[in-house]
Amino acid sequence: MTGDRATQAAPRPVTPRSQLHAAARAPAQRAERYLLAGPHGEYSDDDVRVIVGHYYKTAPAVGLDPLLVVAQMVLETGALTSFWSQRPRRNPAGIGVTGAPGAGLSFPSWKTAVRAHTGRLLAYSLPSGTENEAQAQLIAEALAFRPLPQRLRGVAPRLEGLAGTWAADPQYAVKLARVANDIRAQDV
Repeated sequence: MTGDRATQAAPRPVTPRSQLHAAARAPAQRAERYLLAGPHGEYSDDDVRVIVGHYYKTAPAVGLDPLLVVAQMVLETGALTSFWSQRPRRNPAGIGVTGAPGAGLSFPSWKTAVRAHTGRLLAYSLPSGTENEAQAQLIAEALAFRPLPQRLRGVAPRLEGLAGTWAADPQYAVKLARVANDIRAQDV
């Protein structure tokens, strides 16, 4: 039986070399289950489902794998437990957070926050001038909150490009891949 689970090839694990532009490597339900299995700050289970839903609507519409964008949110926010991820800040990815007192962006809603995060990540993944209309619009929307130096445009078509650019941590891509694989391991 070619459709039998036992004969199907196991999906390749996410690695630092995994491309950001890809189909979803895991369904939204796995991301939900991962976040709901542990503490998720002040957010109710329904809030978590709404947040994940925003990612799974926004990211694929511009060609990004929503699993990788959610994995970054999970890593950056301690699975929605960090100070900056809580209301009224709703910062899903440490955008503008430098460690200086009060430095960091706040967003009025999770929909806006997810769009800003996804658009910013999209700008890291695509060189200027290579985006389609929908991608250009989301990037412009995101960068209106915080500009991105031109030298960072397109540096991260793969997870490994985020190490030393999005985050100073040289192991950042390894950690993102680990979170993505942990999410993929969730039963649905």
